Amino acid sequence: MENNVTKNILAGLKNNEFKMYLQFIVDNKEKKFVSAEALSRWENPECGIVGPGNYIVHMETAGLISMHDFHMFELACHQLEKWKDTEYKDISISCNFTRITLSEEDCIDKLKAISQKYDFDKSKLAIEITEDAIEKDRETAKANVKLCKELGFKIYLDDLGSGYTSLANLCDYPIDVVKIDRDILLKTSTKRGKDLFLGIIALAHKLEISVVCEGVETEEQNLLVSQSDCDYIQGWYYSKALPTDECESFVKNHSLGCL
Repeated sequence: MENNVTKNILAGLKNNEFKMYLQFIVDNKEKKFVSAEALSRWENPECGIVGPGNYIVHMETAGLISMHDFHMFELACHQLEKWKDTEYKDISISCNFTRITLSEEDCIDKLKAISQKYDFDKSKLAIEITEDAIEKDRETAKANVKLCKELGFKIYLDDLGSGYTSLANLCDYPIDVVKIDRDILLKTSTKRGKDLFLGIIALAHKLEISVVCEGVETEEQNLLVSQSDCDYIQGWYYSKALPTDECESFVKNHSLGCL
């Protein structure tokens, strides 16, 4: 069964079936879209749209995750070039990279080769460091992340507060933005949980790191985060993951005055 899944994934990668969807992120103060996270969806001709929870782990174990990461990176570069000199030029995109990919020796060479094919402001693209099931060379990953920064890309740390992402990462990597894991937000119904949420924001700001709160889905959650010092908000309350051909009309129809 595993071999069949791997075979299907490899065919999907070769046939460009893995598409980039974007989930927009709003500025907490101005309540306007300022960035988006690139999210992978497998548009399988037989099964329809398949979410990443059904294939990312298989990619990791089969050694295909790097191919996927660089594919999504190229789609993000292409989108930013498309938006250059348009009304969407100020929107940045964060692109997920597993530490498996970031720990590869030729990672930076591949990033350079892909990004140099496209004309866009490199500061509008962020490398979002994700956790993954397989840990490879941590020191090489750290060195490569620093080189990503030198190339002009921003660095995001995903899922702060989850089971794997530790506070030590804030020292190990040149982080520009941290994303608070949704599990932390769900704990804010208690005083201790709320204090933890606010404390993480205060700590990040002390380190001159901006903060995104992920997983905001309800009016109550949005009110809590909006009244905090959190810099940015991400979640279904503002935006679901959208195929790229729907993104421009979505942003137009949900401008500053509509949020």
